[in-house]
Amino acid sequence: MTIRSAAPRRVLTVLGVLSLIFTISNLPSPGVLAQQATSAQQAAATQQAADAQMAPLPLSPVEKAQKDGTALPLSLKDITKLALQNNLNIAIQDTNEQIYQQKIIQAYGPYDPTITVGLGVRSTKSPNTRQDTKSTAGNFNKTDFANWNSSITQNFKTGGGISASYNSSRNDNNQLFSLFTPQYNSSLSLNFTQPLRRDFRIDQYRGTIKLANLDIKINDSKFKQSVAQTISTIQGQYWDLVGAIRNYEIKREAVKLAQITLRDNKKKVEIGTAAPITVTEALATMAQRQVDLISAEETIYNAENGLRALISNDRNAEIWHKVIIPTETPDFKEYKVDLDVAIDTALKNRPELEQVDLSLQEYDISQRMSENMQKWRFDLTGSFGTNGVAGPQSYTTDPLTGQQKILIDPNLVGGIGNANKLLFSGGYINWAVGFNIQIPLRNRTVDAQLAQIKIQKRQQLMTRKNTEQQIQVDIRNAVQRIETNRQQVETAKLSRQLTQEQLDGEEKRFQAGLSQNFLVLSRQNDLTAAQGVELQALIAYKKSIITLQQSMYTLLEANDFEIAKTSSDNVPNLK
Repeated sequence: MTIRSAAPRRVLTVLGVLSLIFTISNLPSPGVLAQQATSAQQAAATQQAADAQMAPLPLSPVEKAQKDGTALPLSLKDITKLALQNNLNIAIQDTNEQIYQQKIIQAYGPYDPTITVGLGVRSTKSPNTRQDTKSTAGNFNKTDFANWNSSITQNFKTGGGISASYNSSRNDNNQLFSLFTPQYNSSLSLNFTQPLRRDFRIDQYRGTIKLANLDIKINDSKFKQSVAQTISTIQGQYWDLVGAIRNYEIKREAVKLAQITLRDNKKKVEIGTAAPITVTEALATMAQRQVDLISAEETIYNAENGLRALISNDRNAEIWHKVIIPTETPDFKEYKVDLDVAIDTALKNRPELEQVDLSLQEYDISQRMSENMQKWRFDLTGSFGTNGVAGPQSYTTDPLTGQQKILIDPNLVGGIGNANKLLFSGGYINWAVGFNIQIPLRNRTVDAQLAQIKIQKRQQLMTRKNTEQQIQVDIRNAVQRIETNRQQVETAKLSRQLTQEQLDGEEKRFQAGLSQNFLVLSRQNDLTAAQGVELQALIAYKKSIITLQQSMYTLLEANDFEIAKTSSDNVPNLK
C-alpha cells in the first residue's frame, strides 16, 4: 500500500494564491487606464492631423472611373461571354464552318440533274461519183440538215445513272432515190446504267461527300480548340488587369510610406535630432516611388486596352469609353484536383484526340475508295426508245399501166408534228438490256495509292498514341505547376509578413535613435518588393488553374461553343 503526502498539494496552492495577489497588485488602476485611452486618442488625432498636412495621393484609374461614372464592373464570366460573342479571332474561325458547309453542298453537285439543248443547221455539197446516189442535179449531191435536240441526265447515289433524250431533225436532199424530201425524224430514248460490283457501295462522288462531312467535324473540333485557347488567353489577360490594379495600390501605398517618412524626418531635422540628409534621402525615395506609380498606372491602361481588343469587335462600342473594373480579387482560394481524374477527363475531352480519330475515319474512306477501284466492273445497262419519221407524199408512174402509185405509207405523211405523233403511236420500239464487264489486269496507280493510305493510317495511329502521352504530360505539368504556385503563394505571403515585421521594428529602432534613415527606406522598399512578389504568385496561381482547365478541356461550358458560333454575325460594318 502506497501512502502519498499532502504537502506538495499545499505548496502548489500557496504559490497560486501568491501569484494571483502579485498579478492584481500590478494591474493599472481605472484612472490610469482612462489616462492611457485618452493618450491613445490624442495620438490618433495628432496622426490624422499630420496625415492631413501631407499631399493627397493621386486617385487610381478605378477610383477616377467610379467618381465620374465611367466604371464598368465585369466578372470573369462576364468577360468570357463578351469574348464568345465579340472576339474577332473567334468570329474569323466561325466563318470556316460556313466554308465547309458550302463544300458539302458542292460535294452533292454531281447528283444535280443536267439539261442539254442543241440546235444547229448544216449544208453539204459534193460531186456525184456513184450511180446509186444520183441526184436530180446530175453532177452533185446536196443535203440541207437541221436538228433540235435535248437531253437530261441524272446520277443516283447507288453509283448508277439515267439519261433521257429527245432528238429531232429535218433533212432535205436532191437524191433521186429518196422516198420523200424533206424528211422529218424524231426519236425518244431512255438509257440507264447500274454498277453491280465496282462503284456499287461507294464511288468517287459518295466518298467525296463522306470526306466533306468529316472535314466539317474536324473543323468544328478545331473551332472548339481555338475558342478554348482564345478564352484561356482572355481570362489570363483579365487576371493581368487585376494584378495591374493591385500593383498600383501597392505602389501608391509605398508613396504614402515615403510621405510619412519625409514628414517625420522634417520634424526631426527641425528639433535637431536628425541630419538634413535624411530629408534628402526621403525626397529622393519618394520621387522614385512616384515614377514607379506612374509606370504602374500605364500598365493598367495597357492591360485594359488589350482586354478591350479581345472582347470587342467595334471601335465605337461603349466598352471603349468605359473603364473595365474587375470584380474578381486575387485572393487565394485553393484549387484541389485529383491527378488521375484530371488525366481521364483530358483524354475524354481533348479535341486533338477527336481530330486524330476523325482523320482515321478519313483514311478508312480513302482506303475503301481505293479498294473499290481494284474491283472488276460489272454493270447492268439498258435502253428503251422509239422513233418517228414523216415527210411529203411521193408518187411514181407504173410503166405498164401509166398510172401513178403512192410510194409512202399515208401514216408517214406530214411534218415534224406527225413524226412526234408516231413516237407514241407508230410502234417503232427499240430496247436493249445487257451487262458490261471490265477486268483490270493490273493497276499500279491504285495499288500504290492504297499502300500509301495504309502507311499513313498506321502513322496516324502512332500519332494518336503520342498525343495521348503528350496530354498526360501536359496534365501532370499543369497539376504540378498549380502545386508549385501554391507553395510560392504561401512562401511569398510569409516573406511579406516577415518583411512587414522587419519594417515595423526598423521604424521603432529609428524612432529610438538606434537605426538610420536609409535602413528604414530600404525596409520599405523590401516590403513593396515582397508585396509585389506575393501578388505575382497569386496571379500565377490563378493562371495555372486556367491552364489546367484548358488542358482538361473544362474551361468552357457546352453551350458556350454555340454562343461562339454566332460571333461572326456580331461584327459590324462589314462591306
